[in-house]
Amino acid sequence: MSDRISPEVVAEILVRSELQTILRCRCVCQQWRSIIDDTNFIKYHIDYSTKTNTNYSFYLKEVNGDFYDLDLDTINACESLEICNLPNIISGTLIGSCNGLLCFRNEKSEDVFIVNPTTRKECWVSGILLANFHNSSTRLSPDVNSVVWTGYGFGYDHVADDYKVVRVAEISYSHQRVVNADNGIGNSNAGFLEYEMVICYVKTGVVRVLKMPYHTRTSQKVGVLADGALHWVMGRYDDLSSPNVIVGYNLGTCEFLEVPQPDSVGNGFRVDIGLFGTWLCIFATDDLDMCIDVWMMKEYGVKESWTKLCSIPHIETCYDFIRPLSFWKRGSEVLLELDDARIVWYDIEKKRVRDVLLRRSQKSYFETIICLRSLAPLPSNENGEMDEI
Repeated sequence: MSDRISPEVVAEILVRSELQTILRCRCVCQQWRSIIDDTNFIKYHIDYSTKTNTNYSFYLKEVNGDFYDLDLDTINACESLEICNLPNIISGTLIGSCNGLLCFRNEKSEDVFIVNPTTRKECWVSGILLANFHNSSTRLSPDVNSVVWTGYGFGYDHVADDYKVVRVAEISYSHQRVVNADNGIGNSNAGFLEYEMVICYVKTGVVRVLKMPYHTRTSQKVGVLADGALHWVMGRYDDLSSPNVIVGYNLGTCEFLEVPQPDSVGNGFRVDIGLFGTWLCIFATDDLDMCIDVWMMKEYGVKESWTKLCSIPHIETCYDFIRPLSFWKRGSEVLLELDDARIVWYDIEKKRVRDVLLRRSQKSYFETIICLRSLAPLPSNENGEMDEI
């Protein structure tokens, strides 16, 4: 019977189905398996899910390595979470998600571990972050006092057709001389700080090191991926008194850009950024008014497209750090993470906060991320290994 249905019609039916149903349909016949495994269908499914705001999961990782998966459509229900069997992430720290892939780093070995929780496939690249930095074109002299990694990111470069892992380094020099492989010897002042971005191509193993005209200002380490760029809140390197700047690094063009902010968000506001679906958002905190203004950029890069979603009284949340997770598509609630320890819904209309009660194995700090469920294949690297969980 399936032979009587054209491949185009099959694809249109499948792309609107639950992801687990799609995976089961691979067993219907060879034609359906070929359709589902085709790269064009996988990209179509990712685009369709993104546009319709469907097929998203809420992932939570405990400090002991327990890893939970919860459908965003059912997160309102109080329930025990099912632990996902992903043993390689126990010692890993989340550094981003893209196209349904989660990226972790091992803090000791600096291995990069990438997994698709839906297809249960994983790969890792040994020592890509540590080795590639020390073997990169920028060689640091013994005058280096310290190197502090202040930012991380993971995303897809559609130009190179490769995934990238990004690190932002704060380099402190204790003396005056800096050795650079391209420029020879340069001078700096004692205690001088430089900021570099190290970009690692996962498939090819190529590394680029860029000098950054910015310095980090917030505790937010993981870059926010929106419109093909990773974003952080930074300050201009040549003006320490400058206001907060939302800096994006475009993974395709390999260029830095500054995202315009709403006029009402200026000096005196503490700015945090996040993502609601595909929209870049700002959490602007005015400590004097004890209020948090939530803004969404509905057209990327267009200043006039900033839309104020709501204002949250600070007293309602009692937090040091806030991160947006999701916007409830069937109502007027915003899902928030507070201080890596609490998940709450904020009702915009009723102006109320309610906790999401999740029965976890521990009552400790955690990492969370919203990730698309997809059939995206894993990147491969000559020095990496790939396996199926």
